[in-house]
Amino acid sequence: MADAFTVTRSTYDVIAPEFAKAQALAYPELATDIRWLSDQIPPGGRVADVGCGPGRDLALLRAQGLRAFGIDLSEAMLRAGGHGGVVQADMRRLPLRDGCLDGIWCQAALLHVPHQHVPAVLAEFARVIRPDGALHLVVAEGDGERWEIGAYGTQERRWFAYHRRESLSALLDEAGFTVVAVTQRTHGRDWLGVRARKPI
Repeated sequence: MADAFTVTRSTYDVIAPEFAKAQALAYPELATDIRWLSDQIPPGGRVADVGCGPGRDLALLRAQGLRAFGIDLSEAMLRAGGHGGVVQADMRRLPLRDGCLDGIWCQAALLHVPHQHVPAVLAEFARVIRPDGALHLVVAEGDGERWEIGAYGTQERRWFAYHRRESLSALLDEAGFTVVAVTQRTHGRDWLGVRARKPI
């Protein structure tokens, strides 16, 4: 099988301008999710938007007074947003020291990570979040994983990995997080939103 990370990154490099236009408007519940994360951490807390893409949510996090920076695997996606304070990196190997973050925002990005790599990603999240830090995570809800063809006017491929509430909660528990709430929403596809804390 072609490497899911390499191919999906290449697709986002191609579709970045169209993606940025299409995703510029926030979905209705986004402000509520942003406020939840902001309320969990101190004013001016340090937050990473992992899988930030063009940076729509990054800007919203900063508007809450958070010291937010963005991480994405696609350089073109980072350029499309025009934001400073971003870095190209793989979420399996975050270029961050242990316990340096008050929180992580990961919105519709883990959904491109093959199931076999998800434990490593969640372990990285737990490594870089301080005790009592917070995690906001949104993934596609469903079963299995597969290539999906066609994205933003192209026939390029992206890898999608789907999750169920129980199995994802178990993975988060194994990584060292405590799940405090789970939401289910539908915008184009079905989504699971997870709010979690790293215990003291």
